[in-house]
Amino acid sequence: MRNVYLLFAPSAEIKVKRLIMPLALLPVAASIRRSPLFKSGDRVYVCDSLREVLERAGSHAGDRVHFLVSSTRVIRGLERPTNPAVECAARLRRHRPDVFLGVGGPDVFLDPGAYRPSFDLVFQGEVGSVDLLEVIRSGVPFFQAPPADINAEPLDYRPLSGKKYLAGSLQTARGCPHDCSFCNVAHFSGRAVRRLAPRLLEERLESLADIHRGFVIIGDSNFAGGSAAAMKEYLDVLYRVQERRGFPFLVGLQASLQTSRHPDILRMMRAAQVIAVYIGVESPSADALAAAGKKHNLGDPPARQIEAFLDHGIFPYLSMILGLDGEDRGAGRRLREFLGACRSPFLMLNLINPVAGSRLRERAAAAGRLLDHPLYGEYNLIPMKTDRPYAEVVKDYAETLRWFYSDRRLLGFCRDLEHHAGRVQDRRGRDAFAAGLSKVFLLKLLFLYLGLCLKSGSWSGLVQVVKAAGKSRSEALFSLAIRSVALGAKDAYRKTGRRALKGLIRLRTAELYPYERKRP
Repeated sequence: MRNVYLLFAPSAEIKVKRLIMPLALLPVAASIRRSPLFKSGDRVYVCDSLREVLERAGSHAGDRVHFLVSSTRVIRGLERPTNPAVECAARLRRHRPDVFLGVGGPDVFLDPGAYRPSFDLVFQGEVGSVDLLEVIRSGVPFFQAPPADINAEPLDYRPLSGKKYLAGSLQTARGCPHDCSFCNVAHFSGRAVRRLAPRLLEERLESLADIHRGFVIIGDSNFAGGSAAAMKEYLDVLYRVQERRGFPFLVGLQASLQTSRHPDILRMMRAAQVIAVYIGVESPSADALAAAGKKHNLGDPPARQIEAFLDHGIFPYLSMILGLDGEDRGAGRRLREFLGACRSPFLMLNLINPVAGSRLRERAAAAGRLLDHPLYGEYNLIPMKTDRPYAEVVKDYAETLRWFYSDRRLLGFCRDLEHHAGRVQDRRGRDAFAAGLSKVFLLKLLFLYLGLCLKSGSWSGLVQVVKAAGKSRSEALFSLAIRSVALGAKDAYRKTGRRALKGLIRLRTAELYPYERKRP
């Protein structure tokens, strides 16, 4: 009888199969394979959907099946009302009652007790520090592993060979030295930054290039842990691999707004084909940033710092939050003024959420500000009493989304970004990347774009296809890619804004905060 290990990282938020490589599962697969308890006939599968999990389990009827799932339901500003890891485990248990169920991931740091009734093993910590099969064979219901040495942690991209993902993934550092009150990343990854050795980064980039050509996301909470010296080392490695392999990657990463103060790093990013940077600006208000502990964003006006990225041909993906303590009346209007000045078509707008493991949650609980009712989760509303009027915050959120994602404004931002980047980006690397893509890939991108135009109701976007036909291969690729990302967000966020307003009405009906029953 063989042992079969089915690895899965479900997401209730993104339902596109093989969108991003499941990086968290690769150390798990490698840990299993390197264990002395792993036999030649055993099998490890990285699954991309629950359907694949069920099919694999069904095809191994005579084997011992182990289902190991990574849960990321609660992280930073997101908190999903349902738990997909628990739901997937329950469905598989009904399908195969004898299956072994194990769970790990960031959520287990935050609330391990929520998983114990549903799983045979709740694993807290980093799998690279232990022999996972020994833990499974021990029969313990809960195991806490120490932090791993990320330079000794195994990682192998070969289990993903033959699968085509829209984006590859990579990590260069763990841990965050900052103390933002709304964030819980440091709760499970620590404040001490652990960095990948440059030689190991080069090996992993080479391994990734063997199986993937396209967009790559470096999934650090802050690229290289925020160290300028480490950023330069990593970008030098990335550039060398890109040049040696014919520029197989377009890279996106997350970096601090402070990076804009290092023009030499921005030039290195441009040369290495880092085309997009996710930036946690959070608020244009200095008072709100100070209250949230985001003091490293203070200094030069945020819009001027964003301009530095644009001047180097780097697309800024802006993360903003409404409802922060320290906001005052008119915060929504000032946010829209800031977004209009930045003119980036890429926006992640969140309502503040006191997620588990954050200092904000501790403070809100101590002050009696937490709100516990299913309606808040059902409509993704703020489960906490806010500094300024609650309904005003939610209406600002809906109004900003409606304003930002108007077809004319959004496509105008896309056009400005495309023209600006076209003047300053490294054409050699961009053209080499585009030349290496197959016609099938470009055709799939075109159909994806057309589908997003129809789904988001962007009739003006359809006109852009005609204009793209007269452009060079690389220009057409970038034009369609920029608009596809922007229109994909438009489709999701316009629903989110309407849902938030509907949730306010439901709160009024239920006589919940901020519509509490008036005393006679």
